[in-house]
Amino acid sequence: MSRAKHSHPFELLRALEEKYQGSAAGLPQQREIKKPWTGIGFRIGDVNLVAGVDDVHEILYYPRLTVIPGTKGWVRGMANVRGTLLPIIDLKQFLGQPPVTIHARSRVLVVQYGELSAGLLVDQVAGLKHFHEDHVRKMNGAAYEALTQYLKGAYQQQDVDWYVFSFRELVENPDFIRIAA
Repeated sequence: MSRAKHSHPFELLRALEEKYQGSAAGLPQQREIKKPWTGIGFRIGDVNLVAGVDDVHEILYYPRLTVIPGTKGWVRGMANVRGTLLPIIDLKQFLGQPPVTIHARSRVLVVQYGELSAGLLVDQVAGLKHFHEDHVRKMNGAAYEALTQYLKGAYQQQDVDWYVFSFRELVENPDFIRIAA
C-alpha cells in the first residue's frame, strides 16, 4: 500500500480497515454474571442453617432476661433491647431438642414479621454466607424431623451442608405463637 494511492487520510483508514477486518479477533464472549445468594449462617445442635440476610433484623449476644411465668419451656424470657421488649425463644428446644447451653458463641437472632418480633436463641452464628447456583444441593434428611417443615432448600460449600431455614414459616406456625403453657 503506497501513500500515493491513498492521498486522503480517510481513504488510508478505510484501506487499513479492509485489510485487517478479516483477521480481527472477535469481542470476548459476554457472560451473564449472577449475584450470589447471601444469608446468615447459624447452627443449632449439629445442623448448619442459613437464613436470608433480609430475614435477620439483628444479631445479639445472649441478653439479661426476665422470666415469664406460665410460658412453655422453650420461652427463655423477655429481654429489654434498647427499650423494646423482646421474647427470647430457644429455637433448638422449640424444635424438640435439648435446650441450647449458653456459652461464648451463643447468639440471639432477632426476626421481625409484621407486628411480631422475637429473638431466637441459637448455638452459634457463622456470619455471612454467599452461595452460587453450583452450591445448590438436594436436601438430605435433616438431623431431626421437627426441623424439616422450616427448610426451603440446601447448599453445599466446602463439603458442609447448609440448610435454608425459613423464619417466615416459623413465625406463621400456630405452635410458635402459642407460648402459654
